[in-house]
Amino acid sequence: MIKKMEENFLTNEEEQEIVDIIEDDVILDIEAGQRKIIWQAKDFSIREFLTMKNDGELLLQPNYQRNYVATDLIASKLIESILLDVPIPVVYLAEEQDGSFSVIDGQQRLTSFLSFLEGKFPDNRPFKLSGLKVLPEINRRFFIDLDSELQKKIRSTTIHSIIIKKESNPDIKFEIFERLNTGSTKLNEDEIRNTVYRGKYIDILAELSENQGFHVLVRKDNFKKRMIYRGMILRFFALSEKSYLNYKSSMKQFSNKELRDNKDLSASKEKEYKARFEHCLDLVKVVFGEMAFRRYMPGENGGAGKWGESQINMALYDLQMVGFVNYTKNDVLAKADLIREGLLDLMINNQQFRELLIWQTSDTDKLKKRFRIYMDMLDTIIGDPSYSQRNFSLSVKQELFNANPFCAISGQKILAIEDSEVDHVIPYSKGGKTEINNAQLVLRYFNRAKKDKIE
Repeated sequence: MIKKMEENFLTNEEEQEIVDIIEDDVILDIEAGQRKIIWQAKDFSIREFLTMKNDGELLLQPNYQRNYVATDLIASKLIESILLDVPIPVVYLAEEQDGSFSVIDGQQRLTSFLSFLEGKFPDNRPFKLSGLKVLPEINRRFFIDLDSELQKKIRSTTIHSIIIKKESNPDIKFEIFERLNTGSTKLNEDEIRNTVYRGKYIDILAELSENQGFHVLVRKDNFKKRMIYRGMILRFFALSEKSYLNYKSSMKQFSNKELRDNKDLSASKEKEYKARFEHCLDLVKVVFGEMAFRRYMPGENGGAGKWGESQINMALYDLQMVGFVNYTKNDVLAKADLIREGLLDLMINNQQFRELLIWQTSDTDKLKKRFRIYMDMLDTIIGDPSYSQRNFSLSVKQELFNANPFCAISGQKILAIEDSEVDHVIPYSKGGKTEINNAQLVLRYFNRAKKDKIE
């Protein structure tokens, strides 16, 4: 068994959140005639694998794969197994468009075999056999120290391989890759993408995933390590480039298609993508701050609501990032407080919107409904010049809350400022001014029941 590296351990909560973000229960939308995988069984000798590696025809450690983590003892026992004619498990390879191969499953085994022939591990440590109990006489020996007969046996040993051909349907191929990985830590779809769709686009996702501003907002170290940051950025590009109006589930297929269509981005397209990402990220940071991508959950029976600070809500992530694509910084920054309040109001008072954030979030109709509600809110706030004249600023709300955190309608204490909003004492429609001397702090729920009258 391959030893798991310490930094890859996840708590149950962290692992479940990763599952919640990347799993997609929607059935793949693939025509019946395209539902096929093309594969070929082939045996390669260890000598052939080494030649392929040296000639650049074998990518032994794709980006998605873990670093080589086999211990010296495990690697040595793999060599001993060959000499004892112990059957070696099959290796799975992916054929790339240029005819080269990437290792899907079996990387640790192949790396051990080839490292022994080369005399050193991937980290350049010398590879001498150790800890062998059946063949102890070859302990402390390099490959070149072995008898020629043993060297020949190792070189000529064949490894049964299954090659997933490049002609296979890309979505089926991706599903197969997910099922095949059998490492000590199961690979997720973002890690697998990094070998299936190698190219300029993947390099850009890797670069942007290192953006410190993005990490400050997401604040998930393991997401970064497990390449989920890359998947988050990819879905932003997919929804903003192809438009949510053209979205068709599943999100996995939609994102993969974006990656396939733009696998080798031009220099001009790369510049455009990076500028779009940074533009939206900057605005999200200013408008939503440290609670970006997190859901506010209203309290029950008059209790205080709370933020889901520990969990990223991908539905909100999509809305907040994609929502600003077509607005200038001046458009958004001038209405930052109102946009934040508008989203907060949707999360508290709009039951349909609340459900659309948590149930079947990648469903086609639900995603489009969610975007329509949010985009309508943005259009109203940013596009209507009179909106800011009818609504109080955040500073007024904060001043009222600090001075007297009680609802002017019900008299109930307001436990969280997010649960409150500022209303006109004399309604705006009746000539009331949007000034602090005509402002009252109210619970959002009670204000919904208040009609256009003087309380």
